[in-house]
Amino acid sequence: MAASSSSRHQELVSVRRSVVKVFVRSSQPNWTSPWQQRPQRSGTGSGFCINTSRRQVLTNAHVVGDAVMVRVRRYGHAARYPAKVLCISHQVDLALLEVPADAFWEAPPALSSIELSEEVPNLDSDVLTVGYPMGGENICVTRGVVSRIDLMDYTFSPAGGERQLVMQVDAAINPGNSGGPVLDATGKAVGVAFTKIQNSANIGYVIPGSVVRFFLRGVATCRSPRLCDLGVRLQNTRSVALRQHRGLEPGSETGALVSDVAPLSAAAAAGVKAGDILLAIDDVPLAEDGSIPFRDAERIGYDFLVSRRVVGDSFRVTLWRSDEEKEVELQLSASPVPRLVPRKAGVDAVPSYLVLGGLVFVPLSLPWLLARYSEVRKVPADLQAKLFDHKEHPEEEVVVLSKVLAAEVNYGYEDFPSCQLLTFNGMKVQSLRQLRQMAMAGSEERFLRFVMSFHLEIVLDAELCWETHANILDQYGIKEDSSPDLRDAEPPASRL
Repeated sequence: MAASSSSRHQELVSVRRSVVKVFVRSSQPNWTSPWQQRPQRSGTGSGFCINTSRRQVLTNAHVVGDAVMVRVRRYGHAARYPAKVLCISHQVDLALLEVPADAFWEAPPALSSIELSEEVPNLDSDVLTVGYPMGGENICVTRGVVSRIDLMDYTFSPAGGERQLVMQVDAAINPGNSGGPVLDATGKAVGVAFTKIQNSANIGYVIPGSVVRFFLRGVATCRSPRLCDLGVRLQNTRSVALRQHRGLEPGSETGALVSDVAPLSAAAAAGVKAGDILLAIDDVPLAEDGSIPFRDAERIGYDFLVSRRVVGDSFRVTLWRSDEEKEVELQLSASPVPRLVPRKAGVDAVPSYLVLGGLVFVPLSLPWLLARYSEVRKVPADLQAKLFDHKEHPEEEVVVLSKVLAAEVNYGYEDFPSCQLLTFNGMKVQSLRQLRQMAMAGSEERFLRFVMSFHLEIVLDAELCWETHANILDQYGIKEDSSPDLRDAEPPASRL
């Protein structure tokens, strides 16, 4: 018994050597002034050696997101070595680093890759979290058990997002632990620590090994892993009257109501319609609340069947429509399903802008809303409602006036509220790129007329606008009048 305990101790010591501390300097985009970056800040996290032959370290995406410099330090060593971010996915909150320095890998004792297990541990299984939480410089090990298996949106978007499998543990996961391995009794990594419930000392969340493998398979095929989405919203069918109205069999607890279908989604392409009852996915039955059997007596959300798939996968969907059962074949297209309002920086939201006569226009996005209003509940109702709308065509955007850079040409509009731009010179505005193209095309009109939501109107003198354009940019320290994404494929002539 003593020999066995000693051997296990040595194995865990070997595993700890492969857990590193990650040091990051980062600079985030400035969403309200997109031509600028926010001041640099420093942070730390954890990571572990996942492939020593390729010199790769695994950590969380949020640890190295927006990084301008990354360094790593080995357990028991003082030197910090440069690391490069090879691949990052905020949807699964994982990032792969490469550490080129020979000294990092060759300094004794030798490093070894931590083995990854795809098996989801049973409830009450013992686990160890290993990492470098704040409060000290040395490695920290905490012990706990797996307390729940569920689904979670790893981006924690207040507007919701694609959900993936998650493990809840009662081992302490604190700031700095993020990116460290969570080990089972054999020393295998069953997941990666990534967050905890706020104001709780011992309720943490772990990215399971199966999700890590999903990420690594994407990296191996040189593709940034992105979660797939069916493109439907479901409503529970607990109401007896609702089930009777839809012609569902009395006493049955199967089937959830499709309340909405994204026009550009795989579901829409397959012919799924609002009002259908979703009965099953690949013969796995959905309950009235949209849940499916997971294992033993556990249940989990139906999106577990979808988010672990990759683009191009197909599966069968069983529907109840007009009092009869119907099967459709569905092929997953590019993910995420195009939403009218992008939700996550680094996933679907890009800091983009256009300056016209000191008016700063941006595409409506959740990062911009949170930067402008701090909380979703403070966002004006008309903009808040658009968070849950879908695109009708791929280039569609909601263009909003973000701010007014005070100048003589826009006198009288300095305190104009943030609101949606509807038309420019009488033409409907469908995207920021289109607005720029219309402005660049020019016209003989004397005025530039912007019609906003709530029937608000901005009219600028066109000649004065073009004459003062460069001076306004120079006065406010703006190098370009538009973001790089809008300047791709420049037309031959430009008034801006």
